[in-house]
Amino acid sequence: MAAYFNLTLDTLAPSGLALTINGGDSVVTSSSVTLGLSVSDGSTSGYSMLIYGDVGAGLTEAQASWETFVATKSITLKSGDGSKTVKAKVKDDVGNVSSEATVTVTLDTTVPVITISAGPDKSKISTVSGYDTAAFSF
Repeated sequence: MAAYFNLTLDTLAPSGLALTINGGDSVVTSSSVTLGLSVSDGSTSGYSMLIYGDVGAGLTEAQASWETFVATKSITLKSGDGSKTVKAKVKDDVGNVSSEATVTVTLDTTVPVITISAGPDKSKISTVSGYDTAAFSF
């Protein structure tokens, strides 16, 4: 009887890595956000991810640690208003590493001040047409 086994050589890194913050927001008002990660690969079983950039106190790629891949992760952006860039790489179960992906978002924690300069022009409204609106000036 012959004994044999199959061995597969996998040299393909995970592909199509894409990042989003809060589902695609370009401006956020809190440093606590949700990072979304996706790859084109059919299965991500055994995958790891490396997240760095304007995360926490700021992490270089060398300072970041590999962790189990998840499609969404709560992260804290680096403090201070302005542009923030988050970077990531994904590694498959045999060590092939993807290209770097980045996402940029503007952090704006300034509370807006709204001043009403005139109005409302009515103190009472109803659901009846013609009586259902009030006007303000800002």
